[in-house]
Amino acid sequence: MSRERFIELMTPALIRFSQDLKTVLRIVEDPEIDDESRIAVAGGLLHVISTGGAIPGERGVLRHLGDALMMRIVLSRVRERSPRAFEKHATQSPDMFEPLTEELAVMHDYLGDRVTVLEKIVETFPTLNQQGHQAAACIDDPESSTWLYDSVHGALIDEIDFDEDDVIREMKQIDRILAPLASRVGR
Repeated sequence: MSRERFIELMTPALIRFSQDLKTVLRIVEDPEIDDESRIAVAGGLLHVISTGGAIPGERGVLRHLGDALMMRIVLSRVRERSPRAFEKHATQSPDMFEPLTEELAVMHDYLGDRVTVLEKIVETFPTLNQQGHQAAACIDDPESSTWLYDSVHGALIDEIDFDEDDVIREMKQIDRILAPLASRVGR
């Protein structure tokens, strides 16, 4: 059952992933969110626009499924650290934030201990650097902030605007992410 529910929840999340990333950019820019969270979210965006993925060997939709899952992990931490400011964003983007708690629960049910692979990558988000722009600089340096905004929007145009049919087709093969993630558990 958890596999089917995972597919049911994550399919629309991937279809709207490009829109969700725009919402995440607003969190990076929000001074009411604590700086530690904003840096982690900026690092998450740096990870999304980098060439690597969290799920070894995956490209396209399933590569970005790892990004979508990690973004949910970091957003749950934002919710814990800055609940009032987070609620403001949740009200503005209910499609993204209302299912967050259930998405996290189903992710843990479906992936089991493989979630630790994603959680370890999320821990590195604050230290990420892409093309000379560090996550921390993306929240307070105007040049880095503008670069992040432009880079995310460029990625949205070039690679992340998924066709609904492609997402549905790829999600039918979801089990292929399990072995690559399992191979990294405990590393």
